[in-house]
Amino acid sequence: MKTIEVDDELYRYIASHTLHIGESASDILRRMLKIATAQTASGSQAPVKSATAAAPAAPAVAEKPANNARGRVRAMRELLLSDEYAEQKKAVNRFLLILTTLYSLDESAFGAATESLHGRTRVYFASDAQTLLKSGNQTKPKQVPATPYWVITNTNTGRKCAMVEHIMQSMQFPAELIEKVCGTI
Repeated sequence: MKTIEVDDELYRYIASHTLHIGESASDILRRMLKIATAQTASGSQAPVKSATAAAPAAPAVAEKPANNARGRVRAMRELLLSDEYAEQKKAVNRFLLILTTLYSLDESAFGAATESLHGRTRVYFASDAQTLLKSGNQTKPKQVPATPYWVITNTNTGRKCAMVEHIMQSMQFPAELIEKVCGTI
């Protein structure tokens, strides 16, 4: 196996095409380039160009990520690989970035998911800080950036993960991605 160096932007692009946890960069590139592997007589793998790869590529069409499941998954993966996300030292800041991204992908689905999300005695999301303060003195409400929503932040990381998990499940994200996102909070 050979090692190649790629810049950060190209690495993020390749990683954004990951289909499952543990998929290697070689597997991602083979899939993207439509290159299959075949066993040679010596038992080692040799690349074999597939017949479909010779066909001309379809013109790229710009799509709004929120309009399709693939684009939404890609947007979440790009968030996880972004410098802005990596620079966050506090779980609450990563939590807010995730919520902002989820809202930007589908405002109505995000709203529907947060309506049904509350604790036994606490409201987790509201349109103003006062509503959250009424459900507890120590809720530490913060506005989710670039959204009309406020969220309580005085919860442990496990509860923050549970909130993100609930929202992502409601928005029908793949389980592997939900697990990956929650694992980074």
